[in-house]
Amino acid sequence: MNKSQLQSEASLRTRQLLASAEQHFGLAPSHPNILFDLKGKAAGMLILHKNGLSKIRYNPDLLENYGQKFLKQTVPHEVAHLVARSLYGPTIKPHGKEWQAIMSFFKTPAIRCHSFDTKLSTVRSMRYFEYRCNCQNHRISAIRHNRVRSGITYLCRECGSSLIYIKAS
Repeated sequence: MNKSQLQSEASLRTRQLLASAEQHFGLAPSHPNILFDLKGKAAGMLILHKNGLSKIRYNPDLLENYGQKFLKQTVPHEVAHLVARSLYGPTIKPHGKEWQAIMSFFKTPAIRCHSFDTKLSTVRSMRYFEYRCNCQNHRISAIRHNRVRSGITYLCRECGSSLIYIKAS
């Protein structure tokens, strides 16, 4: 199968598993946005927004390289997260007994981590930003830069002064 066919198959399998679980457990239908934009080492990821919307993100490189194994392992894994959270709430452990029970319902081994070779997957690249204090320049990751933008202040360990944004590197 080519990349497009595999993505269609993953979307279809996601919807089928969701429909089966929703019917079995009496849940209201959920319609997660299914994306194929995940990079790096993760095969899949569930994102739940406070407004009730959800996304299931899949790694297209791992899907393409592992095809049927990905469809049999990763797709039920991510769907089980969504079903478990819908049934038991947000405070459950991600791979706890509730998630494991859903995996059992899907007749899929409850394996926490995949065994795919991630060297074949596109690696995420982190952006860095230049900051300055009273004594030197600092290179700050995008994560910390975004925290600064939201109001958090970082101090230099040497001089104790606040880090001030200069530019993206």
